[in-house]
Amino acid sequence: MDNKNELFSYHKNALLNNLCKEWDGRWNKCHDDKEKLVRLALNQQSLPHFINFSYRGLGLSKEYILEEFKDYINGKYKAINADDVAGGYKSELFVDCDEEIKGSDDVAAFMWCKTDLSVEKCKAIKIYIGCGSEINLSCRGYNSVVVMLFDDSTLILGDIDKESTVTIYRYSEKSNVEATSGCLTDKVRCFDKELRL
Repeated sequence: MDNKNELFSYHKNALLNNLCKEWDGRWNKCHDDKEKLVRLALNQQSLPHFINFSYRGLGLSKEYILEEFKDYINGKYKAINADDVAGGYKSELFVDCDEEIKGSDDVAAFMWCKTDLSVEKCKAIKIYIGCGSEINLSCRGYNSVVVMLFDDSTLILGDIDKESTVTIYRYSEKSNVEATSGCLTDKVRCFDKELRL
């Protein structure tokens, strides 16, 4: 499938699956601008849809994202206020990344990744994990982490200090959460949620 057809196919699949008119309006305003498309994907209302459609073969493929959006992924771009909420909130998208990542942003999304994510001390972060990713999470101290875990992805709770809080929302029975001996906190909560797209 050529590049324009893959974008068109994703948009068509979204509409056929009753995606809201607000998203469609935003898509129509930005479908020819890669940065605006990445910002739309990193909007927290869009991320579950974007990740799950890609995983199910209804969205953009890994190869397509790596080729067409290479300047906007894997640490090369931070979307500021992707949700159109003031405050300087930073969001990043990682695709097929296997390098260690220092979590310093407010929102991080992982697709087809197998990597270590180390959250800086005193940082609150929201993490989206999907497309069969495996993320080994470590927290340096006094962190508040919220994880949205999709499909057959895995979250490994690595070195997490006793003062950190980790809240996990599992949107698939196939997703997996594992705790290592380095997970010292008793403030881990895991909830199963229904995925509504």
